Amino acid sequence: GEEERKTENKYEALESKLKGRHFTYSEVLKITNNFEKVLGKGGFGTVYHGSLDDTEVAVKMLSPSSVQGYKQFQAEVKLLLRVHHRNLTTLVGFCNEDTYMGLIYEYMANGDLENLLSGSNRNVLRWDMRLQIVVEAAKGLEYLHSGSKPPIVHRDVKTANILLNDKFQAKLADFGLSRSFPVE
Repeated sequence: GEEERKTENKYEALESKLKGRHFTYSEVLKITNNFEKVLGKGGFGTVYHGSLDDTEVAVKMLSPSSVQGYKQFQAEVKLLLRVHHRNLTTLVGFCNEDTYMGLIYEYMANGDLENLLSGSNRNVLRWDMRLQIVVEAAKGLEYLHSGSKPPIVHRDVKTANILLNDKFQAKLADFGLSRSFPVE
């Protein structure tokens, strides 16, 4: 509804203002308040909560030791700078300074689908919400396959890579393994 449009417009405004913006490491420190709040840890680094122009963001910082992570970082930046869809995570900007590499995304308040379907969270999502999430994730995937030129194959679709915003809108994330396939 109206509230969802406001949130979406807030990210669109931030995205169009900063699209592809390179942030310095000191700006990242400010955005994350010195990496105060950890949202999660993965194979290639840590995700922190941040704030940018009064908008919540998630900052994924790569471990300097991760060479594979660097390749995926580059792939993800390239890809996310050229795709735009309401069911794909929005890249607000990135940091690539010395050994500091980070991706700044819109904040997804309800985390990932894997977490919401497991453990004590199992009953949080009603069946109609689950169906809506599946449809939205499929729309994001369909856009990658048919709407982007050249087509993109995600190669890592799983519940951990389906993120949900404050309104439980689903967005595909983690494009580090994605590949473009030129069409002959």
